Amino acid sequence: MAEWLVTTLGYSSGFRRIFSGMSRDVMEADPVLNERVMRESEKRVYGQAGLQAYEATEPTGLRRLARRSLAQHLCQQALIGSAMINWVRRVLFGLAFLPLAALFVLTTLWGHTLPVDGSRPDVVVFFWYERLYKFVGDRVFEGQTYILYQEKRVYFGLREIGFFLRAIASCPGMVWHPDLLCNLVRWLGYYGYVTCHYRPQKAVVHFFESTSSSSLMTAYLHEKGLQHIDLQHGEVLFTAAAAFCEFDEFRVWGEDSRRIFQWRRCPPQNIKLSGTPYHRELFGTVRNQRQPRPRRLLIIDPFMYEDGKTHYAMIRNVLRQLDSEWEVCVRRHPSEVRKTLAWMEQMNSDMALTQRGIHLKDELPTVPIEAALGKSRVVLGVASSALIEAWIAGCKVIHIAGGPCPGALMDRYQGSANVFYCDENCEDQALKAFLREPALLTEDERRLVNHVTAIDKQ
Repeated sequence: MAEWLVTTLGYSSGFRRIFSGMSRDVMEADPVLNERVMRESEKRVYGQAGLQAYEATEPTGLRRLARRSLAQHLCQQALIGSAMINWVRRVLFGLAFLPLAALFVLTTLWGHTLPVDGSRPDVVVFFWYERLYKFVGDRVFEGQTYILYQEKRVYFGLREIGFFLRAIASCPGMVWHPDLLCNLVRWLGYYGYVTCHYRPQKAVVHFFESTSSSSLMTAYLHEKGLQHIDLQHGEVLFTAAAAFCEFDEFRVWGEDSRRIFQWRRCPPQNIKLSGTPYHRELFGTVRNQRQPRPRRLLIIDPFMYEDGKTHYAMIRNVLRQLDSEWEVCVRRHPSEVRKTLAWMEQMNSDMALTQRGIHLKDELPTVPIEAALGKSRVVLGVASSALIEAWIAGCKVIHIAGGPCPGALMDRYQGSANVFYCDENCEDQALKAFLREPALLTEDERRLVNHVTAIDKQ
């Protein structure tokens, strides 16, 4: 019952679906807009002097980290872009906070006994989605014992309720943001269970830098003598949604990701370039398979663009450069829940495409992503970690405008001949030429894949 209430009332999937605040500004990741959002949030929390001046004189870890959580929450709130939705969220989460607070107190007073796992691993990894396994492996935690925690159970003890009250006392401004408080209660319950049940000896690992209470969880773990580690798990965009968060370690894929985290006001000394075993495997085993690849275009469904007429118009333009020798498949994002995709049906009824023998079909989710990449010549999408993986795996990549800005994007790939940026101004002849030739696999590409060379140098 306690687990159900925490999940339902504290940023549950239902609340997130309706009031997540994931506006187009977040998805389009305009660096100028996001820089302004971060600057304004920093001023509200830290005053004119700013973050660095405050943290240079603030000796108390909890006070410092609580303010980072508030600043991150203000960034996410600003990115919603709707005052009405912000107030609706505030009211709803304000109402939800009362039963959550009652739950918090009651479960503590009941004094229920929590069963303790006797294994005492070095590390516990929050592992709620199987697709994240490719970013966790023995090389990531070499020489350490670890447990992949897949449940969503909560535990509140006197230590947790004491931490909650001290967190509010250290940053009273959080009281005006019940959605942040609900988020804190939820994650405090999860972390309370993990630390008390498994009793890890060194660290807790998560993939949630975009969660507003992540810095507070760092403070909570410090009080238990543990480290807090974040693993990059997807595309890192120039968005303020993960600004100001602090972990003891951010393990990121490449130099570009490190630069983005620093720009977000995350502590630069904590950002470590680690790469992933999965990317190393892609480069070593998939990259040279079936080259030159058959004429197959894989579209990574940009499901987050509900009104993405511009994006789909550009996708249509790409398809019009193909002929009947091409196979076109659509791979849905794991979070996609719709039975049918309206834009896909529209493409399949487009006479210009039909006459060219172009037909889009769903790729079954049972096909592993590495297998899908290994038989695709071109992978197309807006903003997805699968696009980076496609490049590493020896595919040509088309980025549809709407994700990272062109300058940041091409800087990441360092001018690779296998990457094409498609916007409303791209020329059909250039696009045709890009589609016509297979991937150019040169030794220079190995240097460009910094996710791999970083590991090789260790």
